[in-house]
Amino acid sequence: MAIRNNKITFHSVATNFDIPRPYPASRAMPEWFRKMPGVSDDHVMTVKKCVPFLDSLTAGYQIPLAADLTWDGENKEFHSNTPTHINSDHVPSQTMNLPVPSEYDSQPHKWINFWHIKTPKGYSTLFTHPINRSDLPFLSFTGIVDTDKHPLIINFPFWLRKDFEGTIKAGTPIIQLIPFKRDNWDMKILDSGQSYSYPYEHKVEEPPFGFYKRNFWSKKRFS
Repeated sequence: MAIRNNKITFHSVATNFDIPRPYPASRAMPEWFRKMPGVSDDHVMTVKKCVPFLDSLTAGYQIPLAADLTWDGENKEFHSNTPTHINSDHVPSQTMNLPVPSEYDSQPHKWINFWHIKTPKGYSTLFTHPINRSDLPFLSFTGIVDTDKHPLIINFPFWLRKDFEGTIKAGTPIIQLIPFKRDNWDMKILDSGQSYSYPYEHKVEEPPFGFYKRNFWSKKRFS
């Protein structure tokens, strides 16, 4: 029996503009990851061989920046050549007690989203900064929305790096979104006084490597 694929839909609210479309995260791997060797010069496997790390980069979908956005650090303002607004600012007091990483300015900005996002009944969406993308000059906030019911466009707050000046190019991923099924969970802690150990734990460190991928990993598909 064929497995039915769930559908996430993106409806444009700016059809009069030619803007980059959302895409599966797997279609735009960062250049630094592509160039990274699987094994380092000192014969140690890098994160390129780490399947959980790869899964985080390829999970869900990316919303790209609609147009070039230039930051003028001297005047503390953004400029864009597009006739529509692609960003705005939040009032600083909205995040007054939210800890700001030291490398980011505390002024909260906001990405303007041009896509209405809908998931099937019972499915919500995690919106977060593109995972493991600390190379980007901004840090988008994380949030969860019940996108099967929420009727409005979702915009995304972000902080900008203090040392950044220049242009964030159109198509740069600004938000990674991962749909998930809502379930209720109960937590259980097992503490028998003895440490848990996997019976074949030693095999993980023995060749051939890739034990997790060969024995436990399930491929995730987002198209």
